[in-house]
Amino acid sequence: MTIGVAFIGAGLFVKDYHLPGVQATPDLELKAVYSRSVKSASSIAADQNLDCYAEDADQGLDQLLAREDIQAVIIALPITHQAQYVRAALSAGKHVLSEKPIAKDLAEATALLDWYHTTILPAGKATWSVAENYRHFDTLRHARAQLHRLGRIRQFRVQVYLDCRPGKFMFWPFFERAWRQQPDHQGGAVLDVGVHHVAAMRYLLGARESDRITQVSALVGRFADALPPVDTVDAVLRTESGAQGTFQFSMCSSLTESGWTVVGEKGHVRVNEDVVVVTVEDEQEMEAKRPSEKLAVVKEIRAWGAALVSGEFQPEQRPEEALADLEVIELMLKSGEENGVPQTTMYQIV
Repeated sequence: MTIGVAFIGAGLFVKDYHLPGVQATPDLELKAVYSRSVKSASSIAADQNLDCYAEDADQGLDQLLAREDIQAVIIALPITHQAQYVRAALSAGKHVLSEKPIAKDLAEATALLDWYHTTILPAGKATWSVAENYRHFDTLRHARAQLHRLGRIRQFRVQVYLDCRPGKFMFWPFFERAWRQQPDHQGGAVLDVGVHHVAAMRYLLGARESDRITQVSALVGRFADALPPVDTVDAVLRTESGAQGTFQFSMCSSLTESGWTVVGEKGHVRVNEDVVVVTVEDEQEMEAKRPSEKLAVVKEIRAWGAALVSGEFQPEQRPEEALADLEVIELMLKSGEENGVPQTTMYQIV
């Protein structure tokens, strides 16, 4: 069984990452693209015979969603636009994989998720998944599998150092877009990029329910002009078990040693996108290098396609996980606005 799929959105990420992901997924067949303009829609896989739908064409979103040979859509749009398209696609009975974050803020996300649970799921026709490619990094999956060897978790650390200046930041072409240069979503790149690293942190800690985040305190700032409104976060977090952690995120740093560290009573695990180092009882036992392919987006889309066919949906792509990721970012920003006042989580039980 092959699932007919369409793209809603035709930006660089769709072309450079989603398209190779669908092409590498035997369970999916790309049928069509929708965008604001025919020109934009037709730029995706120009060498393929794809049907193009657009706001400036006779055939638009309604016509795409009415097609019976399209059972699923991948939605990748500016953050504040996504929710309305998620609603439209699910209402039309299409399975949805929407890009992170789940929504622009907790209010929109919880309303959308409540509607999904009360209106869409009972009908049994369509499912909603939220993309988070970091949960598909081989290094993070390998590291998570080692945590049981550490005993009780005591500390954790997330370090994200990026230099967002043109010519320094490999993903700068994605951030030249107007909606990222002048964002109308909270936190700017702190939400857009930071949510990946929160998701990875939660994924690592999520091997144990007692290590879910319960409290967040943060200071935020803006130290460069490239990405408003803020580009830096320094946060302290606590888990239900009492473990303490830090989250240091900067889009304007000359440092490069980004990654995640988890410290337990018997040792620690250090991980980045390519390397995992496990140290137990003072002995470094393992170093695993597992390069990620296309930022693991190919793995992510393959997993989604397989889930659509089997009906066994991926826990890593549940919208409840994406809600919990968004909550941590939003509470960091709120705490920063209040000069570090601690914030208590509500949506970490997923």
